[in-house]
Amino acid sequence: MSRHPVRGREREFERWLRRLSAAASRASGHLHSDVQPPDEAHPGEWVIVYQFDDAGRLRDWIESPERLGLLSEGAELVDGETRTQIVALADGGDPVTAVASFRVRPGDEAIYDELFDRLVAHLDRLPGFLRIERFDPVEGVQDQTVIAFTFESRDDLDRWFESDERAQFLTDLHRHTEGDRTLNIVGGFGGWFGGPGLAAVKRWKQASVVLLALVPTTLVLTQVRRWLFPDIHWVLAVLYGNVVGVAILSWVLMPSLTRRLAAWLGR
Repeated sequence: MSRHPVRGREREFERWLRRLSAAASRASGHLHSDVQPPDEAHPGEWVIVYQFDDAGRLRDWIESPERLGLLSEGAELVDGETRTQIVALADGGDPVTAVASFRVRPGDEAIYDELFDRLVAHLDRLPGFLRIERFDPVEGVQDQTVIAFTFESRDDLDRWFESDERAQFLTDLHRHTEGDRTLNIVGGFGGWFGGPGLAAVKRWKQASVVLLALVPTTLVLTQVRRWLFPDIHWVLAVLYGNVVGVAILSWVLMPSLTRRLAAWLGR
């Protein structure tokens, strides 16, 4: 639901929206609510998102006497009509994220930028692709470029891995990188965010916490592997990174991070 507040009454309007969100949280079937303030894409427009476990319970909330009463109380705070959009989310598996790290050859950064733009344009056309994130080197912290790309399922990811387009991209990339390239794959996040109070954690928050743990883990494991096994075959290097990385995330980092960030994840 998106609305514009009456000019000069924005604070009252926000408090009223948050009352609506709080009331929705007590309704049967409620999963999550979120009050979103205006941004550059929607200046002056406030959005409240309700998520329920099925359409019938969402309709019950929309037509409930409690909500209708709150709407009547706040009618004088709203400028114009309320815009409503209802979206049905299809059932599906948890998303899968792959994280690759490599060192761009000095002087080839501009060529790599072009390759990355070409990669993004291609991935945007693939079924099941969700997002790609790029982390450039930070002086004194890490000297590698890290890319994390997420698909809706492992099948979608595997189709990309086995495609001729990816093979060509890796061939083109190899000319402009030096040293080893590492790859880690992390499956669905649901098991890491299933604790009390975390049943409806937003996907972007799940991805953010996983990346917070995964990127430094990947970089550290790469350095350790170079020190201990500098001449290991690349297949064994990838296997080492996946097995050790997933073990560290599953039993060390993710349990600790989800406990420490539980309040933020639950909002």
